[in-house]
Amino acid sequence: MQRKTQPARPTQSAQAVLHQISQVVHNAERDRFELWVAGDLVGVLGYSSEIIDGKPTISVMHTVIYDEYTGQGLGSRLVRGLVGYVKHCDARLRPVCSFTKRYVDAHPGVVELAAV
Repeated sequence: MQRKTQPARPTQSAQAVLHQISQVVHNAERDRFELWVAGDLVGVLGYSSEIIDGKPTISVMHTVIYDEYTGQGLGSRLVRGLVGYVKHCDARLRPVCSFTKRYVDAHPGVVELAAV
């Protein structure tokens, strides 16, 4: 009797591969961060900038991931790209967008928040 062999399992999950091939791009001309996967635009995070109380403040207006890419952690990847930008600019963050607000609430202290 021959023993059936199981096919080798991939060493990485599909989600891990998506994160590796995704790229967050800051499109300053359109006031947004874009998420690209294999050359396709799959999500955006729109923001506005202003000076409040003498300090640059970035207000996140919306975060959108196209349906077929939701649930893979890519929205968080977009927000992390924005957080890096906010830190680099020594700015404060004002999360108007509910997704970004939940991310910041789950990661307290990751960035200075503006008064709402």
